[in-house]
Order: sequence, then structure tokens, then C-alpha cells
Amino acid sequence: MTRDWLTGLATCAAIAALCTMAIVATEPARSAAAGQQSADEQKALAEETTEFGEGFVISLGGKLYDDVWATTGGKAPAGSHPAYPKSLPDIGSDSYRCPACHGWDYMGKDGHLGTAAAGVPFRGLRDLAGEDPQKIAELINAAPHILPQGNMPGLAVEILALFVSLGQYDRPSFLDDTRTAKGDPARGRNIYEGACMTCHRPDGRAILTGEKGDRSSLGWIARNRPEQALHKIINGVPDAEMLSVRFLGADQLADLLAYVQTLDQEER
Repeated sequence: MTRDWLTGLATCAAIAALCTMAIVATEPARSAAAGQQSADEQKALAEETTEFGEGFVISLGGKLYDDVWATTGGKAPAGSHPAYPKSLPDIGSDSYRCPACHGWDYMGKDGHLGTAAAGVPFRGLRDLAGEDPQKIAELINAAPHILPQGNMPGLAVEILALFVSLGQYDRPSFLDDTRTAKGDPARGRNIYEGACMTCHRPDGRAILTGEKGDRSSLGWIARNRPEQALHKIINGVPDAEMLSVRFLGADQLADLLAYVQTLDQEER
């Protein structure tokens, strides 16, 4: 049933509009001529015959998990989510983003959020892997997730639910207890130099769209925030022209993360 729902969404004309929002959201500084290109993209994506592969749809869900409004070009709700614990530092509208409570590893209090959460029982999502996305969508639309009216397109909820069902990575498969990647850096170097280096440079210090507190170094992020790095490596980054490498196998992803952890060692 989960795969059938995915197939239905992948051939749905409505997803084209959401994808167009994502494209336009990454191109705010384009010239008028380039803006026309976005209009052409929008027209092409709106064709009913448009089809998207499984990896693309799930990675789009990963971007929605990261930041719904950056992905769709919408406006984030003002202030903090009313259900976000008052005992934790105020993070404003970021409290509406999924990783704020469920973590970049989808493990809630049992993952990397455990220490920072200071005893707050944030729910993990790992038990929802493989679950019926219709059920997950109902959970997203129920308390305590309820969003201001009109802030999140219905299709976005469905694609996010698909990601939760089919797109989560399994943290123990990629990271050991010290948060070091289990892959082979030597093999990962070939992937980095082939897919990442053109934008990020050999030292990993160029073109970074990060989170608050990140340093301008892929190596630092991969060593200090490996769960965040892995999510963004697999799914791409909202509001940025970054490649999603979900097409790589799990071993290759572990190798890539292992190599990125070796970059820029001076940035601790």
C-alpha cells in the first residue's frame, strides 16, 4: 500500500506545482531572463504527464522534513510553536521544523537530541518506518503538530508522510557510538571529488547553506553534527541548489560521510 501511494503521488500533476515552488525558492536572485526560465520550468512541470522517480519524491519529503517553508517558498509561522517546551531555549519559528523535536536522526530523545533536550520526551519516528503513510499523515495533521491554517500545503503533508515511512536512514548503520562514520574515507574521496567538490572545493569550505551555529566547514559539520550532515547529504538542502545523493547505496553514503569527516581538520 505504501508503494502504491508513492506511485500515485509520483504521477500526480499536483506534485509538479510543489516541485516548482522548490525550484523558485532556490532562485530568488535570478535575473529577469532567468525568471522567464522559471516560468518555463513551471509550465513544463504542470503537465499531467510529468512523472517523478521514487528517489526524487522521497528526497523532496526529506527537504520538507528539514524545512517546509524553505522548500515550498512559503512563509514560516511567526514565533515559537505553542507545543515546543518552554524549558528549552527559544528557537523561534525553527520550532515548527521536524528536526527540532524529532532530530536529524529521527530518534527524538533517544538520538542526538537526548542531551540538549534536558529530559524532554521528544518522540522518535523510527517505529514509523514502513508504516502506512496515510496513518502518518493523520499524525502530522493531529495535535501537537497543528499548524496555522493554510501554512502547509496538503500535498506537502502527504510527501512528508512518505518520507517518514520510506526515507529515514538508520543511524546505527552509519555512525558508531562516537558519532564517527563507519565508512571508508578512501572510497568516499572518489565520491566527494566526483559529486561534491565542484561546489564545495577540495577543503569543503565553499557554498554552505547551514544551520544556526554551523561553522563554514563541511568537515566541522560532519564531525560535530553528523546526523544533520547525513540527512542533508541524502536529501539535499532546501532553498539551495544542492544535489540529493539518495541514489547512492548505504555503504557509499557511509564512505562519503567518512571522507567529509576528514576535511578541514584544523576547524574543531
